[in-house]
Order: sequence, then C-alpha cells, then structure tokens
Amino acid sequence: MQEKKFVRYKKLLVEEAKGVKGMQFFDVVVITASDEQQAKIYEEQLLWRKQLKTIPSRPSYHVLHDPPGVKIGNGGATFVALDFLRHKYPTQFDGLRILLIHAGGYSQRTPQHSVCGKIFAALPAGPFKGCSMLEMCFAMLCDIPAKSPPGVMLKCGDDIIIFDSDLCSFDKPGFTALAHRSTVDIAYTHGVFCLEASEESGGQEQGAARCRRFTHKPSLERMRKYGALMNNELEAYTDSTFFFDMPMAMRLLTWWDEREQQVSCEVDAYGDLLQALGPEADDEYIGKGCDLLSETRRSLFQALHGMELNVCKVDNSRFWHIGTIPEMLDHFCGSTSFLVEASGGSIRQEGFALEIGAHGLGYYTKSLTSCTICSRTHESAAIGTRSVVEFCTLGDVRIGRDCLLSCVTLKDGMVVPDGIFLQTVSIMLDGRTSFVTQVMRTSDDVKQSGTLDKMSWLGMSMKQACSVLGLDEETLHALKGEAGKFWEARLYPVAESREQSVSL
Repeated sequence: MQEKKFVRYKKLLVEEAKGVKGMQFFDVVVITASDEQQAKIYEEQLLWRKQLKTIPSRPSYHVLHDPPGVKIGNGGATFVALDFLRHKYPTQFDGLRILLIHAGGYSQRTPQHSVCGKIFAALPAGPFKGCSMLEMCFAMLCDIPAKSPPGVMLKCGDDIIIFDSDLCSFDKPGFTALAHRSTVDIAYTHGVFCLEASEESGGQEQGAARCRRFTHKPSLERMRKYGALMNNELEAYTDSTFFFDMPMAMRLLTWWDEREQQVSCEVDAYGDLLQALGPEADDEYIGKGCDLLSETRRSLFQALHGMELNVCKVDNSRFWHIGTIPEMLDHFCGSTSFLVEASGGSIRQEGFALEIGAHGLGYYTKSLTSCTICSRTHESAAIGTRSVVEFCTLGDVRIGRDCLLSCVTLKDGMVVPDGIFLQTVSIMLDGRTSFVTQVMRTSDDVKQSGTLDKMSWLGMSMKQACSVLGLDEETLHALKGEAGKFWEARLYPVAESREQSVSL
C-alpha cells in the first residue's frame, strides 16, 4: 500500500515542478502550534521543505498558534483554525479542501521533538531520505482530495497510518472517520467506534459504514455495554483521522459564534466532537458537574446531537504512534513492522520473520538493531541495540542499548550507559548562542510532578540527585519546598559549546 502512495506523492511533486496541473492535492494546509514562538519555528520548517521540494508548494500553508491564556486543546484549535480560514478566504471557504494537522504541545514524552515539533520529526523510512512525519503524512493522504468533497481532513501530528484509500468514501454528509481494527489494549487509549451489528464482523467493503456511537478511551466494561467488541472481545474499531464536510464546518462555526468565538477549557476534537454523534449517542460522558469543561461539552452535545457519524473500515491498515520514547525505539529499531512497511519497499523483508497477531495483522520480528538518522559517526563507534541516534556527531564512542541521542557531539572515548536519553539544545542567553544538554533515563516520566523526594530522575529521587550533583534544592524549582514539575526543574547547566555542554 505505502509503495503506491509514495509513487503517487512523488508524481505529484514532479508534476508541480514541471508546472503541470495533474493530481489534486489539498488547497490549504493548516498546522497548529502552541504559541507564537513555536509557530515561527514551524513556518521556518515549512519554508525549508518547500525549498527542498519535498512538500508541494501549490497549497496555501498557515501555521496558527493558540491564543494566549488557558489551554484550549486540539478541539479549541480546530475552531480557531476554521474561524481564521473563513475570514481569510471569505468567497472560497465553502469550496476548499483543507488538511488540518494538530501539532501543538511540547512533546514532553519525546523531548527531542520539543523544539521543532513531532510533525517535523525525522524518520528512518519514508518517501525520501531524511524525511519527516510531515512528508509521510502528505504521502499517505495525497490521494484523498480527489476522493472527497470540499471539507476538512483532521489528523494529529504524532501518528503514521497506512491504509487503502480505495476502500474509503467521504461523500456522506457530516463526519466520516477512518476505523482501524485493533486489539483491546490499543482501544483503551483511543476512541472506539460502535458499528451497526451487520458491520462489526469486519471485512473490506468499499465506502462508509454507519456508526451507532463513539466512545473515547473506554474501559472494557463500557465497550461491552455499548457492543463495541469483536472476535471474542479481543478487538475493536479505533480512531485516527477524520473528515467533515463544509456544511458541518459551518455548523461548528455557528456554535463558535454563539460562544463569542472563545472557549475557556481544553476541548478534545475526538472526545468532545465525535462522542456527540450517532443515533445512540447520549450525554453520559459529559458528567454532572458545573465546571467549564462539562458546560462546554453539554453545549457541543446539544449542537451536534442527532448528526450521523460514518466510518471507513480499513482493516488491513497499519497505525504507528510515535508519541513516546519506547514507541520510537521499537518502531525505528526493528521490533515492529514499521521499518519494512513504512519504507515503501526500500527496506526489504530479508531477515524478518512474519508473524500473525491475534487480530490478524502481520508483524515482522528480527534481532533488534540500532538506528542512525542524519548523523556522522566514527567508523569504530559502537551503538547498542534498540538505540536511536539522530542529528549527532559521534567520535570513537560507546553507546549502550535502549538509548536515544539527539543533536549531541561526543568526542572519542566517551561512553553512554544503557537506557539514557541525551539531547543538546541551542538557546539564546543574553544575546549569545549557548547550549544545554538534557540527560535522563529513557524510562523517566517527564510528566511527573510532586516534591523532590517523590519525583525520580536517573534512578534516584530528585532530592538524592541534588545531593549527589551538588545542586541547590531551592533553585531547582521556583516553588521551592512545594510540589513542582519535572519538566520545569532547573537541572541542566548552560555551556558555550555543544562539546562542553555534554561534559558538564
């Protein structure tokens, strides 16, 4: 499947370079960012990739950041994007084919993507050498605009899906979502579609099926209650990308206008929009509270209740989430089928053994390997299995297994133990370029919070680490003795060079 998509995508770029109006692509591409600074970085990335001709230059690109203040989530960002576009293209809006990619956030579970965002994360496989998630996204969706009416295709920036577009139809009114046949373990952390009884047996019928209801991150009991389970309760249909047409976009904007074009809480584009749809949708997910989120959900439910939700079942699809360090190490180093299937055939199956999982999908297994992306390494450097090295310059060094190194420079003789995350970031300090190197375990919870004796870092409590490293506990967190966040801890010194930064 992916090899055909790569061919189509490259054909699109060649036709554009020749000035030939050939394949249809999205008219507008919108990428959302968390704030103005992140938006500027995204705009620079887009400009660079257009110059490299790895993305089409014909679409209008817009990077939109969230308004300052309270977090509004990808649902709130969807409304901001729609509002911007209807004013930007007042006479064209209802005829546009729009790709909306939610890429805001600071990628705390993959800190190497915090600066440039997950959507620009480098991949070891794809339509081009050194391609990013963005090029992969464009390649896998490049044939959708010709199959869909004007509307919005919405996706998140941290997943890769490979599916047969010929099985998809977006001509039914309202919302149409891709539905992937997945294990129950995956369903716990995704949205789940509850299909009509005649549709739940699976199959590869072309077109869209009718969905009774959608439930977000459900428990096993809830999936049983709603009749979402299949294959002896081993499987369910889960979400990824969805489409809505322009009449639905206008319906959403009507709600937005009634709210005076603002929300004051985090709205989820999946949980808070899709759960209101389908003939069996109810307001159980809203809760009985009077808080802002419950009130916003209730208002959205009233605006969308009664609208249908259609799904395109893509049973033989592949879905990869690149949202955590362990996931990245698995996918990039051969413990999943990612390298074979996402390469479009350029990485062969030799040495891989095909195994069929409980849900019928094929997985390739082989001895784990390491992965080096856009890096210069000494011929004698040793990199351990299940370790990823990206944008690094390595001398004659030894890197342990289960490591992730990003943008670091290591001199001859340096050793990195097993399970270490190491990243060097350039910063502006007092008008000068300086460097900071972040070090932690690849298993450390970057989102943890609490007092210093409750948070762990490098296998010990942060309180112990302060004692070992001679760090001042009072300056580690601005809150001093109170609960703080690992992400905001002042752990790392500033240096004048990359090499010095690693050595401090």
